[in-house]
Amino acid sequence: MQKKILIIDDDYALRTVMLKALRTSKITIKTASTISEGWYLLEKEDFDLVICDVVLPDGDGLELVKKLKKKFNHLEFIIISAQNNILTAIKADQLDVFEYIPKPLDLNDLIISVDRSLKKNYEKNKEIKFEENLPMIGTSTVMQVVYKNIAKITKTNFSVFINGESGTGKELVAKTIHNFSDRAEKPFIAINMASLPENLIESELFGYEKGAFTGAEKKTSGFFEKSSGGTLFLDEIGDMPYEIQARLLRVLQFGEFTRVGGREVIKTDVRIISATNKNIQSSIEKGEFREDLFYRLNVINIFLPPLRERENDIISLGRHYLNLYSDGKKQFDSSAVNFLKSYLWPGNIRELENLLKRVSVLTSDTIISSAILKDYIDYDKFEPLETKETSNNKNEKENLRSYLENFLKNFFDSLDSNDEKIGLHNKFMDEFERPLILKSLEFCKGNQIKTSKILGINRNTLRSKLKKLKISSKYGK
Repeated sequence: MQKKILIIDDDYALRTVMLKALRTSKITIKTASTISEGWYLLEKEDFDLVICDVVLPDGDGLELVKKLKKKFNHLEFIIISAQNNILTAIKADQLDVFEYIPKPLDLNDLIISVDRSLKKNYEKNKEIKFEENLPMIGTSTVMQVVYKNIAKITKTNFSVFINGESGTGKELVAKTIHNFSDRAEKPFIAINMASLPENLIESELFGYEKGAFTGAEKKTSGFFEKSSGGTLFLDEIGDMPYEIQARLLRVLQFGEFTRVGGREVIKTDVRIISATNKNIQSSIEKGEFREDLFYRLNVINIFLPPLRERENDIISLGRHYLNLYSDGKKQFDSSAVNFLKSYLWPGNIRELENLLKRVSVLTSDTIISSAILKDYIDYDKFEPLETKETSNNKNEKENLRSYLENFLKNFFDSLDSNDEKIGLHNKFMDEFERPLILKSLEFCKGNQIKTSKILGINRNTLRSKLKKLKISSKYGK
């Protein structure tokens, strides 16, 4: 049966590329450059799928989709956008569009999404209200993965486990998930396990009865009761005492607990989002963290990359904070931009924000140079990224170089010099391609989209190699 697709995008070159990539004998494609042109075609003809940009000359593509879903309930939608931020991802997902794909487009991803969308029906969209002032900033590839995961998580009540270095914005992610979930009108409570005295953690979490211990003069509710119906964010969960972990596990398993010194069983409906900057697997192996609790907490995992791996986002974040704290009166010159990109940011986004708070308050200059930034930063930590190399890295490189040299020496020693059908390239790739892909998958936590981008190959090629090399599908999507 013939399928019809409408592409609405004001970029002529991109429309042409998409048209050529998607058109087959079974698919008819029409294009439009504005909302009004697209609406005219939809009134006139029947389509199965609309591929729509967000920023269009005569309006907002997301608002168009909202209206179209009310009028044409059979249509599927794929949103594409160069406006790659958390709000765009959440709006697209909450509108129940089939897929949101950030620009620049991966045509293979688009082809796969189109094929799937033409075969599947989705539920009708419900009205959503959005906060426009979201502080999550960044258009890097790694952040697009984070945005899309957050957008999907908001529709569930599953426990979420956030990994990332200190200062990468773990609490901000937790708040965003809460604010766009069905629990948004209920409490969001954040607790830092590392900041609570160990002898108070149990009573703070679960509350206590009068007389439960010295100083317990009245019955007091804990964080689980206070956050009922909402979200409880347990930051630095790796610092939770081992004996308390068993009580938390019971809450997750049965949705109930008792106050310290009490017998009454209290039912609770709380979503748990936890976070850590520690290596939890290492803590489990050392017997410091319960493995069964980790699996209960880690239903959905989000990894927040350090700022040094988000070079394109550093300047956007820097300009945001400088504009915010200086009331728009200061700006960076080119030397400051280069400095911000080169600095390692051991404290991540928190360090960047604090630096620009100091600069905004303590300097009267309106043009911020690298010299000014260096005056307000711990310069001992500064080292250009391209020159930073630890002794471990050097040793690893030397070991790899030695291994490769020995491999090639042994290979050539075993050859017959008259043999012209050596096939060195294939033999070499057979030796190293499998561990390369396995290590890349491990680094990306099994995410094949991220792995293919790190390797510099498309996802279909990666899948083909996984099949050829018989690498298990346990590595995920």
